[in-house]
Amino acid sequence: MKAQDNHPKDGAHILIVEDSPTQAEQLKHILERRGYHLSMTRNGREALAAIRERRPALVISDIVMPEMDGYQLCGRLKKDEDLRNIPVILLTSLTDPVDVVRGLECGADNFIFKPYDEQDLLARVAYMLANRRLRDSENSQMGVEIFFAGQKFFITSDRLQILNLLLSTYEAAVQRNRELSAARDELRQLNEDLEARVRERTAALEAEVLERKGAEEEVRGLNAQLEQRVLERTARLEAANKELDAFSASVSHDLRAPLRHVQGYVELLAQEAQSQLSDKSQRYLKTIVDASLEMGELIDDLLSFSRMGRAEMHESEVLLDGLVQESVRKLEMATHDRNIVWKIAPLPKVVGDPSMLKQVFANLLSNAVKYTRPRDPAEIEIGRAGEEDGRLILFVRDNGVGFDPQYAGKLFGVFQRLHRADEFEGTGIGLANVRRIITRHGGRTWAEGKLGVGAAFYFTLRSPTASVTIEPKENS
Repeated sequence: MKAQDNHPKDGAHILIVEDSPTQAEQLKHILERRGYHLSMTRNGREALAAIRERRPALVISDIVMPEMDGYQLCGRLKKDEDLRNIPVILLTSLTDPVDVVRGLECGADNFIFKPYDEQDLLARVAYMLANRRLRDSENSQMGVEIFFAGQKFFITSDRLQILNLLLSTYEAAVQRNRELSAARDELRQLNEDLEARVRERTAALEAEVLERKGAEEEVRGLNAQLEQRVLERTARLEAANKELDAFSASVSHDLRAPLRHVQGYVELLAQEAQSQLSDKSQRYLKTIVDASLEMGELIDDLLSFSRMGRAEMHESEVLLDGLVQESVRKLEMATHDRNIVWKIAPLPKVVGDPSMLKQVFANLLSNAVKYTRPRDPAEIEIGRAGEEDGRLILFVRDNGVGFDPQYAGKLFGVFQRLHRADEFEGTGIGLANVRRIITRHGGRTWAEGKLGVGAAFYFTLRSPTASVTIEPKENS
């Protein structure tokens, strides 16, 4: 693609709205050297008055200003029929992703992130002015161009390319997690081996203590080595966990940022060029938006699944009745136009982490609501089904589409889905999270179902009256 000329041919009038004299003068110096005519105001209120007196071709505004900030100024302009076509560029440091959302909300045409590169600034200004002339021209040509990281891009990526890029990044994170898990397993085995050796040596020394005084020094030496190695391995493991947490946060940010840009610029494109796009082109835009939203959900679910295995547990007595009622209330938006019969039996107290158990019921009940969508009425039952090895058995049962019993073992795996995505939405991680949480509580999970009839999901939790901790059976 041919680079865009940053030198104006008509000396366009640009209004700078900036309360910092230093920043304002810097912008003025850069733009005047390229032949633009500049006016400057210190806040949004002064800018509105200046715009009505002399209409500029472009407004460049800071966000944080006294009296009227950049968001308010942009919103006022876009609501004014006579002024709404004036393009507005907002200057932002992007300290919070909400900055971009608020900018989109007030109708901003573009963003320049501080500190900005001079060439990027000039290219962005030239691009906005060129687009303005194209919009005003009856013979404007179709074209979709965006700026990101100071460069101009022509968007041609399809859904598969976007997914491949993001999933390749996730695969790297998964590989790193496997390496850390292997290191933990190695440390655990070394600790067990060393402890076994210590027990053996200690037993021998106790039997021969009077005859083998020198062996005591050997035991002390071995203990010192063991403690030192444990300290070193523990320190390395803690450092690795911190690094993994930092990496997860970085992955979360780095994966979401491109998605936000795709979503934001597609929305801007849809707003500015909707009348020029064919129905087919608009379907393409909707496909891009749907794919980016789906990938955002997948990223959130994957990170949640990763954190759930490492999160610290805070066990206490939990009233399940309250958790279930809260989960049902949170589903009201999804169920308000549905005919659902809720059958909720009185539930017992259990011992567990309240926030984790809340996630269990949220996942199981949202699944039940989703897979009973074809039923009228839908029936969802929550109750207790006795005990198993001293643990309470709880269940969530529905009369939905069900599943083939021969695939029951796959339900709780990551990315395992027994229905097509075009039939029922989802990422295939919710039930994997349920199993991970229940396993951390020492319980087990299993499912029963029949295709076209419904499904039931069971899990076990410890009762507050249990005197000892019972080892759970294998998940089935």
